[in-house]
Amino acid sequence: MRKFLYLIPIENRLGGKNFTDMYNFLKESENWNKKKLKEYQKKQLQQLLDHAVKHIPFYSDIKLTSSDPFENLEKFPIIEKGTIKDNIGKFRANNVSEKNIYKVSTGGTSGNPLEFYLDNSTYGKEWAFVMTAWRRVGFIPGDKVVSFRGVEFKKADKGVFWQDNPFYNLLEMSPFHMSEENLSEYVKKIKKFKPKYLHGYPSAISILAHYVDETEVQFPSITAVLAISENIYPGQRQLIEGAFKTRLFSFYGMSEKVIMAPECEFDTRYHAFPEYGVTEIIDKHDNPVDIGQRGELVGTGFLNYYMPFIRYRTEDYAILSEHQYCKCSRNHLLLTDLTGRWYQEMIVRNDGALISIAALNLHSDFLKNVYQYQFIQTKVGELIINIVPKKNFNVKDEERIRIAFYKKLGNEFRIIINLIDKIPLTERGKFKLLIQKINYDN
Repeated sequence: MRKFLYLIPIENRLGGKNFTDMYNFLKESENWNKKKLKEYQKKQLQQLLDHAVKHIPFYSDIKLTSSDPFENLEKFPIIEKGTIKDNIGKFRANNVSEKNIYKVSTGGTSGNPLEFYLDNSTYGKEWAFVMTAWRRVGFIPGDKVVSFRGVEFKKADKGVFWQDNPFYNLLEMSPFHMSEENLSEYVKKIKKFKPKYLHGYPSAISILAHYVDETEVQFPSITAVLAISENIYPGQRQLIEGAFKTRLFSFYGMSEKVIMAPECEFDTRYHAFPEYGVTEIIDKHDNPVDIGQRGELVGTGFLNYYMPFIRYRTEDYAILSEHQYCKCSRNHLLLTDLTGRWYQEMIVRNDGALISIAALNLHSDFLKNVYQYQFIQTKVGELIINIVPKKNFNVKDEERIRIAFYKKLGNEFRIIINLIDKIPLTERGKFKLLIQKINYDN
């Protein structure tokens, strides 16, 4: 089967003509100046909005009265996930054959999953943007990759926590079974596969990095770590890059295909692709934020014409970078401090103040005997820390952890430490550092 798949060009496996056309276009457009990129955006946006008012029932009452598509865009309401779920039929184009679409869903980690549809051309175009992003750290389509994602592992019940995926030239490894006992076998499989890149959830790759760092096991030379789907905390980046002696490279994207924003070769700020769609950053009053201000990301995607998401609330937040220039010279919108589900990344003190999880400086010596940990907050001013201890963890470690967090958070916080055997992942194999169960709307 592997030999047969290798006879199929990688470009065809990634979407054929839709992939190659977009991939080649992006090689050219990433060197365009601001004016040329803006003209491209205006053309794509006008086509999308024309299509929406003519063929998407939800938008049929909107009149495009301006010659400037960005002014017309403001006539469209900012939509939420719930609006789409409640009106799913009204968001489907009446001029696109249902033979040319496929169903996808969000992971629902915020407790609110969404099922929707993409037209078939989206698959190859999306891969073109991903490969364009990874090209910045040397990736060539077809390079060997070890991937840590929440896919189905059919032999996991037999103790086999990895599987070959020749279609994408991947060795897929389970993020669900990365125990101290199993990690030596993970490393053996990786060494035999000889990948150029590690790819997947930062939480899973951090576990492997801890193991490599502490055991000083000989590990294959890795060109870069390609992180996806989760927030990256400062301690994780430091740990992963130190263990594998290479760059951790991340990009922001989502199943809804409205915004894609990778890092670049020189900078860890996120560069939003203007060719992918229109990115807005809005405050709590739905007005554009100023330079240096935090706001919610709202996206309008160009790829999917069957069910286009226009001015879609992502529920993710970022700061519009104060310096809209990068050494890479790409004329892309630059974002910093990008965090998923803003309130889901904050803990709440008794006085109502919000404290970012990233501010806790989690890569510290007091956690050296901790295999994995997770925060849970159900009450204001109280923080539960679930800890999976290493074999040599003792009472002194627990006390050091408690004191360290009191120093960070203040004595008005109540710290509860639970020692557990395993921290559950989401259905897709993602790890949530904070389970925030306080209702902020009340």
